[in-house]
Amino acid sequence: MRACGAGLVALGLCACSRPFLARDGTLVFPEKGGHGASVVTANGLEFHDSADVPGRLVVRDPYEAWRAPLGFLIPANGRFTKTSVPTLVATRGLAVSLRPSDSRVPAWGGEMLVRVDVLAPAAEGAARWGEDVAVVIDGRRDELRALAEAAVDQLGGRDRIEVVDAACATGASVVVPAMPASHRSLVMAAIERTLASPASRKSDRAHALQVALDGVSRATRRRVLVLSEVRGPQAAKATDEWIAGLGDGAVPIAVVAPDDGDLDASAREVRDFVPPSGATEFGNLVLSFDGTPAPSHVLEASGGDTRWQIEGGELALGDVRAGEERAEVVRVTIPAWTAGEAFTLHVTASFDDLGNGGTRRTMGAELRCTYDDNVERLAGSRHGDVIAYASALATLSRLDAAFVGGGSAAGLRSVARMHARSLALLARDMHDPAAAEQAALLDALLAAVPQY
Repeated sequence: MRACGAGLVALGLCACSRPFLARDGTLVFPEKGGHGASVVTANGLEFHDSADVPGRLVVRDPYEAWRAPLGFLIPANGRFTKTSVPTLVATRGLAVSLRPSDSRVPAWGGEMLVRVDVLAPAAEGAARWGEDVAVVIDGRRDELRALAEAAVDQLGGRDRIEVVDAACATGASVVVPAMPASHRSLVMAAIERTLASPASRKSDRAHALQVALDGVSRATRRRVLVLSEVRGPQAAKATDEWIAGLGDGAVPIAVVAPDDGDLDASAREVRDFVPPSGATEFGNLVLSFDGTPAPSHVLEASGGDTRWQIEGGELALGDVRAGEERAEVVRVTIPAWTAGEAFTLHVTASFDDLGNGGTRRTMGAELRCTYDDNVERLAGSRHGDVIAYASALATLSRLDAAFVGGGSAAGLRSVARMHARSLALLARDMHDPAAAEQAALLDALLAAVPQY
């Protein structure tokens, strides 16, 4: 009876008033005396009392889709208080940085996010200097995505990329503000959403080119790649319009349209115009994940090729060039276990060392966490930098089920904006310029990407 009464009191506290989002990005709960965490659900943000411990899910069918016992946890006040500490594994010319979203994991089972940064520091002369590359999207054909990906794959850690939509229904607009090219999954997700948005009947080519040039730095080498759907007799006229928009500036420009008969030929045009960051030094990079206790499966990733295994999972990232950098986020399941016990996620990187005769090599790391059955402690210990980055990817549909289990959450964009602002406040409190820069980047991206 006492437990039932406590549950009714908690329910009464939670039902006093709906939470609201303050101007600084803080999520405010008017309840007094309530302890717990916010949960992102398909209905938006809901409060979950710490006294209500979710039950473990028992799956009897191996083909049943995985689901978490509880939705995505964030602190009740919407403010992050911790950032991740990277675990680095490295060899000559290649490093992999691992940043987990959690130091505590739910005893009833769940999942965690891992930000994976692949870095290939180049020796002197092994990679070209960085450039600013502006990509202008002139149309809505699906083939433009493949051409954009061909360009993005050429870029390295020293490069910056900007994306401008010349076919936007409201006029030429910035889709991706100039940002490091290492965020390739964010960039490609924004391009994919742009290609799925309504288009204007006529492109404003002169204005689009001006917007593109205004967004990149004049202090470094610039180049403009126009991906257009215009072909045939009109292509020459359209190309003249783009070139005329450059004025007297000596900026390299290429206008490439998908060839209906040979898309690979158009992709080669793109790769010829945007030079690779450097020579390929490592081949077939694969990251393997497994946990103790087992199993820990890779549910999805923002990029690369995910593979399901009996006790774990893999993420295949392909070849790595000198000077290349890329950032991805991986979702990994956590099996249920006893509160207070340890959970260890083992990550192994395997690759072909092309500079050493193609020898297959491996290197590994361990991410250590502690099981907990208190949602308030779990939410309060989450790492704001990883959560904010993942929420931006989820908003752009590059992590489809990271927050709401495959459904489209109402207000997920506002949640992602809240995460970015919370990260900015955390960076201010901790005097962390790197986190502040990432928060500004995510906020600018979410503001620029079309909403529909």
